[in-house]
Order: sequence, then structure tokens, then C-alpha cells
Amino acid sequence: MPRERPPRWSGRSRGRPNALIPATDPKRMAAPLSTARRIGPVGTAVRILGGLGLIYLAGAADGLPWDVDWYDPIVGFVVLPMIMVAVGLGVRRYASRPIRLTGPLGIALNLAVIVALVSTDYTAGGAILFYGASMLVAAWLGQPGCESTVVSNLVLRRDDQVGCPTLFLIDDAEARVPPRDTRPAR
Repeated sequence: MPRERPPRWSGRSRGRPNALIPATDPKRMAAPLSTARRIGPVGTAVRILGGLGLIYLAGAADGLPWDVDWYDPIVGFVVLPMIMVAVGLGVRRYASRPIRLTGPLGIALNLAVIVALVSTDYTAGGAILFYGASMLVAAWLGQPGCESTVVSNLVLRRDDQVGCPTLFLIDDAEARVPPRDTRPAR
């Protein structure tokens, strides 16, 4: 009886008949995250201003000039992004296509997570740093939707979307506006 291949490998490459293709090969994954900007200038500006405002708020919330606890950057820049990548890996295991939790239930679920993170003393500063930095990355990449999925989408090359309670309306309104003709008039 022939030996079975390990489950993490699938198929053979076309150029080399004895080479195996990992299951994480981009050709076999869902469509990678697009490099085209998918938000307009208003969405970009709101994300930049909001991200900078949240990063400032994380340190200046107690009135002192930018004072964060030692664990806030660890929570905001390491722990929460790792949790989102782990969630993205779990989603990728069961859903080959990008997920869309952009309806009222997705927005309510995301809002509940945000409130839980921000209302807890040990995660509040880190969560604000995480959301602020993620908003800046989302503005830079031009990615719509909630900023919480930006890091996992970038690392895993996915396009998962979770409804954002604040930016959903802006993204939706900008998506409905037809693009302007940028050619000079003759």
C-alpha cells in the first residue's frame, strides 16, 4: 500500500514532478489582498486622524503627557495582533474564501469586543494602541472595513472583513460615489 502524503502538502509542482506544493501556496489560497486602494480620500483621512488621535489618547488619557503602562505596547503591538492572526488562521482553515461579517450582527459583535477590551484596565491602553496603529496601517493600505482585521489580512494575505461601527458608513458612502474623470478638459 502506498504511503499517504502529510495533510499539509498537496499536489505536485508543474516544473518539477517530485516537488510538493505546500497548502499555503498563494496559487492555492483565496485571492490575496489587493494592492489597489479601496477607500476614498475621506476614509483615508478619517483613519489617519483617528489613528493618530487614538495613539495620543492611549498615553494622554490620564492627563499626563503621554504616559503608558509598560504592558500597553506589548498588548497593543504584540498580543492583540497575534490573537487576530490566530483567528485569521482558524478562519482560513475552515473557509477558503474571505469572510464578510459586515451586517448588523457583525457590527454588534465587533462593538462588543471593542467595549470589552477598552473597559478592562489591563487591556484598555493596549487596545487603544492596537486600534490606533491598525487604523494608520489601514489608511496606508487603503483597506476598507474594520481596522482589527488589517494585520491578519496583511500577514495571511486574505481579505476578511468585519463590520466597523464607525467607518462602515464612510466606506459605504464612498463606494457609492462614481469615480471622477481625472483627464484634463480640452
